[in-house]
Amino acid sequence: MINKPSGMFDRDFEWRALEAFATDPASGALLGVVSGRRRQGKTFLLRALCQETGGFYFAADEATDRESLNRLGSALADHLDAPAPLTFETWHGAVDALLALGRDRRIPVVIDEFPYLVRANPQLPSIVQNALAPLRAERENSRAGLLLCGSAMSFMGRFLSGNAPLRGRASLERSVSSPPPTSTGTAAAGEPAQKMTLWEDKVSR
Repeated sequence: MINKPSGMFDRDFEWRALEAFATDPASGALLGVVSGRRRQGKTFLLRALCQETGGFYFAADEATDRESLNRLGSALADHLDAPAPLTFETWHGAVDALLALGRDRRIPVVIDEFPYLVRANPQLPSIVQNALAPLRAERENSRAGLLLCGSAMSFMGRFLSGNAPLRGRASLERSVSSPPPTSTGTAAAGEPAQKMTLWEDKVSR
């Protein structure tokens, strides 16, 4: 069980969903997708999850592909206490380095604002798909829980739809919507107050 931070009010539903993902006993790496509109607490939830579990959190921004790879290499070096930034020539190596974080235990690996990275490199979803392919050693030997997150709702909605590379790979889809307003016009206390969707990918082997 992962303790919910004392400073986090309500959000019990969302926290339980993330906790289940971050402690899943299954072997192999997992994939989750989290979406939520801005200023609804999504980033706070994800940062708190990583803080409580020793996970890795990386927030993308609008940048070139090269700049994002460099930033990720620096963030990973800080997380691993490496003496110098890690260098990645492509996202293939970067994604494998993220999976390697879960070599010893289940650990959440969060990439927030994932749409920014895809806008700079549209091949990134298919790279993630191939990295998580069944029987691939880097996936089988990892227990990373890769969480791809974003606040661009239209993009996140397309991420697993139609002919998208990761469509159909999720064995569990969990959707949490804002509750209807009470008679006072506000959300009921203790109920989810953001739209957040969590998909957990347990690719059959």
